[in-house]
Amino acid sequence: MNLLKDLRDLFVPNRCLHCKTIIPKNTSFLCVDCHHQLEFTDFINYQNNPLEKLFLGKVEIIDAGALYFYQKDSPIQTLLKALKYHGLQDFGKHSAEAIVDELKTSSRFKNIDIVIPVPLHPKKQKKRGYNQVDLFAKNIAKNIQAKYVKDGLIKTENNKSQTKQNKEERHKSVQNLFKANPKYHFNQQNILLIDDVLTTGATLISCVKALKELNNVKISIITIACVV
Repeated sequence: MNLLKDLRDLFVPNRCLHCKTIIPKNTSFLCVDCHHQLEFTDFINYQNNPLEKLFLGKVEIIDAGALYFYQKDSPIQTLLKALKYHGLQDFGKHSAEAIVDELKTSSRFKNIDIVIPVPLHPKKQKKRGYNQVDLFAKNIAKNIQAKYVKDGLIKTENNKSQTKQNKEERHKSVQNLFKANPKYHFNQQNILLIDDVLTTGATLISCVKALKELNNVKISIITIACVV
């Protein structure tokens, strides 16, 4: 078995997902140089950060934070694409562990009762085979001892990708796209809403509105990355 593994490593070496440089077989995702390009936000640790300001005047939230800054053509974009389209769910688990480490020393995001991921439409999830934020959200819930409610929100329409939409188009395209699952009662609960990337905030604003429409709840938000 070791011989076969050595031969595989020789002919199919482990490569950095972003720059394709050969990396040690026990190294995950990126080479050292690409890993150093990842920019941490530190938004978990302070109030009125740029992420929270995106929601001012739109919806009421308690806290918001993200692990990384998102940039195009960067290692974080490569990792998120691999997570979303190529099943790199280990990156979701890795990101959750990093977030949990920050939460342990933060005075924010306290007393969370429920963790809910932003859902995919059932048709899209069936085609993809998984929700890219599921493992990220589930591991956060486990480590902060909160209940994980995978289907707390329901996406009612299978809308087109927002990638090429401007800010106004994004907000318009997700209006009324989500609803709180009526089989759950979240009244008086502190909810942590989870997504992979926050750009304009349109999707998360729509999700917050849906949860608050049926429930008297307090909502905080965490994403893997954000554009601010």
